[in-house]
Amino acid sequence: MKDGPRMTMIVAAMAEELALLRARLVGATPITIPDGKAREVVSGRLGGCPVVLAVTGDGARNAREGIAAVLGAVSARELLVLGISGGLSPDLREGDVVVAARVVDEAAPPGAAVTAAASSIEAVARASGARPGTVVTARHIADSVAEKRRLFGLGGAATAVVDLETAGYVAAATAAGVPWMVLRAVSDTAGEALPGLLNRARDDGGAVQRSRVVRGLLGDPGALPALLTLRRRLKVCAEALARAATAVVTSGALPAPAPLSDFATQVAGEPTSSDDANPPLSPGVHP
Repeated sequence: MKDGPRMTMIVAAMAEELALLRARLVGATPITIPDGKAREVVSGRLGGCPVVLAVTGDGARNAREGIAAVLGAVSARELLVLGISGGLSPDLREGDVVVAARVVDEAAPPGAAVTAAASSIEAVARASGARPGTVVTARHIADSVAEKRRLFGLGGAATAVVDLETAGYVAAATAAGVPWMVLRAVSDTAGEALPGLLNRARDDGGAVQRSRVVRGLLGDPGALPALLTLRRRLKVCAEALARAATAVVTSGALPAPAPLSDFATQVAGEPTSSDDANPPLSPGVHP
């Protein structure tokens, strides 16, 4: 598969986030990833465009290991990250879609951010109706209004969302020389708290274990209505992401990969003249 034609890769942490987009594929064909790090990988055509959909599992470690395995096995032309997120800015409502202009990793040095190509952000926003903003990748689920407020300050933008995986996906794409874009749909707003049992149900890799959630409900049954609301909103977000991703892929709005000669220059640490491909991670980090 790595020797085949390069395709648009679309990645998400959970199968539910890609379910409605997967239903739009024509000729869906499963792909086996040798080391089994990715949960599900399938190729097909989306509006006539060849794509690969990949599910890595949620949490930072699963995302990091899963995307590295898929990028190592499949020839990717560009990477489109999809998934749900928590709203950090008060302007965002349930189901709103944000395209990442910047990605801030809470685990990175203070003030660091990776930026997407401006021309690509504009093209993706026009095609999808998404709002440009910052995606903050947090160490833990932002389950309180106070924590969301703190992360909003970390994001340093008027529009911002939070997730657990985007920084890992972007780092892997950058290391592989694959241009990237990120679309995140809002499942919970800045003014909403989430059940604390979600963080307690995470494993060492950062994934929420559903069996632990069920056990947690035995001690905190009052969390059930909020969890059911999140489940309903997940479908709303999946619908919004499927529409946005289809529009972006079929319109050709995604950033084109840099020529191999440009990538060789990037690896050598010199600037490239292309403004359509994302910069490598180190030049993209700003103090």
